[in-house]
Amino acid sequence: MRIILDVMGADKPVEEFVKGAVSAISEFGCEVTLVGNKAMIQEAITNNRLSTDHLYIVNAPEFITMEDSPMSVVKEKNNSSMHEGLKMLADGKGDAFVSAGNTGALLAGATFVVRRIRGLRAAIGTILPLAKPVLLVDSGANLTVTPENLEQFAKMGSIYMEKLHGINNPTVGLLNNGTEHSKGHELQRETFLRLSVSDSVNFVGNIEGKDIPFAKTDIIVTDGFTGNVVLKLTEGFGKFMIDQLTQLFSANLLGKSSYLMLKRNLKDFKKKFDASEYGGAPLLGISKPVIKAHGSSDAKAVKNAIKQAIYYVNTGIIVEIARQTSQISPKSKETEKQG
Repeated sequence: MRIILDVMGADKPVEEFVKGAVSAISEFGCEVTLVGNKAMIQEAITNNRLSTDHLYIVNAPEFITMEDSPMSVVKEKNNSSMHEGLKMLADGKGDAFVSAGNTGALLAGATFVVRRIRGLRAAIGTILPLAKPVLLVDSGANLTVTPENLEQFAKMGSIYMEKLHGINNPTVGLLNNGTEHSKGHELQRETFLRLSVSDSVNFVGNIEGKDIPFAKTDIIVTDGFTGNVVLKLTEGFGKFMIDQLTQLFSANLLGKSSYLMLKRNLKDFKKKFDASEYGGAPLLGISKPVIKAHGSSDAKAVKNAIKQAIYYVNTGIIVEIARQTSQISPKSKETEKQG
């Protein structure tokens, strides 16, 4: 398996990406091509005395910043590490591409360089760290969507959860401000009708924000703006809970004694809310595997993002998405009946 890794443009230094790549090679037996500033990459390898077995470097000093416009990856900065890595993927020089850089630029680059699956809108599918894995789609790619897009997201998410997490006939919930079918704006109401008559997803109705922490559905479907707010709130609240527990158990002698007895349980609790355990999120709807890692990814998160890329390739999800979504109509069945 050949993984292309963009090591530039994220919050963490290049060193974290190099260390994550080396760990992934050791643990998963893959090859990794590091795309970025060659001098910085080699310095990280030397300073940390890292093995270079199955590790390759492609020099691309220019990179996309978090402040750059999404289209900069295909216009002003088409020599950047992100563009170079995406082009390598498009040209068959790797099996998957991983980047922790600018989300909008990654989506634009994947769309125009790698290309989408015909007829689909690409979306980011992120696993929320809850009581059980819950896929949030879209979690940041599309600020505005149509009911057809949301039905596509539901179908792509269903295939992903079945193939990658082994969930048979996963349940789908539409994020809304109430459970009644009449709730929400026209987008939510029309999407509810589409999903209700869809033969391709196991739609169980609307889901409210208060239901999200209890993982009442396997998949939550929404637009990218709302989804990104939910994602950041979930991650922030998880860190808040861990910080509060840490303060509680360190407040006095009784708390410290309790911590010693519950240390293993608390470690498992912390791991459950750790987004780095899942590593990265796929751009569902892109014709080749593109994985978006968290902007603040450390070596552990980078390693797990590469693991996600490997699983994504091995499960053949993209082929299934292309096959099963080709029958989704621009109009809902309900609309067709009325027409």
